Amino acid sequence: MPPERATAPRDSSNRNRAHSRVRHAFLLALALGSLLTACTTTQPMAAANPTPAVSAEFIPAWPRTRGAYATGSSAPGPEELAWLGRFRIVHAGGLLDPLPQTAIAALRQAGVSTLLVYDWLPATYHYIDGEPDDAFTQWVYMHRTEATLNPNGPFPHCVAEGYDWCEDYYFDLGNPTVRQRRVNYLVQEVRALGYDGLFFDWGNSLFLEDPAYATMRAAYESRHPDLPYDRAIALFIQALREAGLRVQTNQGYRDAAALLPYLDYDASESMGTTDMDLGRELEVVGLGRVAVPDTIYYPNSPDFRQGSLEDTLAVWRDMQRQAEWFAGPDFHGIVHLNYAAPLWEPQTAPRGYVPRAPRNAIWYNYALARLFDQVTYTEIPWDHRLERDEVYFYDLGTPVEATYRSLGEGGYVRYYTQGLVLVGAWPSPTILTLRHPSLPAEGIAYDAYTKAPLALHTPHTLRLKVTPEIDPVTGHAAPTGRVILYWVPTADLEGP
Repeated sequence: MPPERATAPRDSSNRNRAHSRVRHAFLLALALGSLLTACTTTQPMAAANPTPAVSAEFIPAWPRTRGAYATGSSAPGPEELAWLGRFRIVHAGGLLDPLPQTAIAALRQAGVSTLLVYDWLPATYHYIDGEPDDAFTQWVYMHRTEATLNPNGPFPHCVAEGYDWCEDYYFDLGNPTVRQRRVNYLVQEVRALGYDGLFFDWGNSLFLEDPAYATMRAAYESRHPDLPYDRAIALFIQALREAGLRVQTNQGYRDAAALLPYLDYDASESMGTTDMDLGRELEVVGLGRVAVPDTIYYPNSPDFRQGSLEDTLAVWRDMQRQAEWFAGPDFHGIVHLNYAAPLWEPQTAPRGYVPRAPRNAIWYNYALARLFDQVTYTEIPWDHRLERDEVYFYDLGTPVEATYRSLGEGGYVRYYTQGLVLVGAWPSPTILTLRHPSLPAEGIAYDAYTKAPLALHTPHTLRLKVTPEIDPVTGHAAPTGRVILYWVPTADLEGP
């Protein structure tokens, strides 16, 4: 979502997601075909201990790596900088509220290879309260008759948000002069700020399908009957990449045929979990009685309270299929940006609730993405410090098969060279027996969530117990994500 006010300090990673997630009935429910049959069984929790005795003191050096992707604020403090410095790609700050140069230098020194700055792809704010526009917006406003699709309004975004300080003007990206001027401006600004590329919000053409944008859609189609709007976006992105910038869109896969051939990265948003205000109020320590958000585990289901993991997997398979069909040679994959609410923990002194890290949601999102060998990051908008979880740094190695396997009713597994991930909607504590040639013939495995060592019962066979957590929204078991690592005593360790 575009920033609420580009000249004011803000957390550019905590966007107004209700408007950036434009919901459309796009699901094609494409299947990957029959999944590989797994030699795997599940059974209700039995009295027997599924794990033989293993010395808790024997904890080998589990393989670690640099995290793949993280989002951050525009003004990170020392703790946030240290956290962000552990990732390869960092998306933090906006064009008009960028990271300080000292922060950029610190992230480079820490080993961050790619820094992405936020921008709003289809439009810009013109300030009507006396504050100056940026240089490109000044040019756009002066030439708005030919440079924008709504020179005389309407201004749907500013009106919808109740902003009395702006008018939102939508670029005519079919106009080659507008495209080139914006490319020139962005290349100059991104390089001057010390970034490598851009994260574009509203990174597709589907906002034009909203009735509020009907006059803009009509204006564009009358001016450019032979150049679809998504193709104009593609020409714009192509020019940026030819100028040497990295480009990530938000939900570009919704215009997959036009956009994915020209992107470095794309993002989904809230396709694993999301946070939502459901009207719950709690006595929060230090704040008093306030409305608090909850985590929604099935945002892709028609009714999230009665949702299913299968609904989520259908959407993710469709996204993966779009990427396989249309991605260009430089496309590095989809990054799944999810949101979660804190885990609200009661305490007695002082009496009230305190926000805790929602580990179950973070690990579920991580394991879900790794079922598809993709990247994820979970934001906790209530308190971004609660995002910091070690799950991003375990090194699973590479997948050993083309896709994930079914565990039978309710669960899925994907095997990697140095570990595996589990995702399931198990309704109660369950013992899983995993048999696969990639499992070690002997030695120790490690349940990274429970921090418990696991012994292999027989060669290439592992048994473990999964205990789901209760979702306070539904009162039922929340879906579960787990990471199991194998002991690789000669593994090289990278980074902190």
